Amino acid sequence: MRKLVFTSADKWLIGLLLLGSLLPILYQESGHLQPKARVAQIRVDGHLVKALPLRDGYTEEFRVGNNQQYAIIETQNGKVRIRQDDSPQQIGVLTGWISRPPQQIVNLPYRIVVTIAAGEPQDVDTIIR
Repeated sequence: MRKLVFTSADKWLIGLLLLGSLLPILYQESGHLQPKARVAQIRVDGHLVKALPLRDGYTEEFRVGNNQQYAIIETQNGKVRIRQDDSPQQIGVLTGWISRPPQQIVNLPYRIVVTIAAGEPQDVDTIIR
């Protein structure tokens, strides 16, 4: 059985490879790769009505519409949902909580679209519109 011998060049190469593999972790811990703030954009008829921040510990309710046609949009701990509306099939309410871009909630009877937007790259390659 032969003994494995490392030269000084081998030791330098192993050290550089280890340092190179740790650089992304050190870079992320320094705050350069932290995720950007997420925002829930509420649009009615294609017009931006309100942008609600999505962060832990933040809670807000926002009412869209009038007395006959309404939807109540709720944010809580980094998530958003349509909590209540008076549409016939309740599709927006049944969608539930969303929290990551490019998720969205659509309420067709009242033309409400709730979208999550962020300054970070998305894990989706393309969206065809």
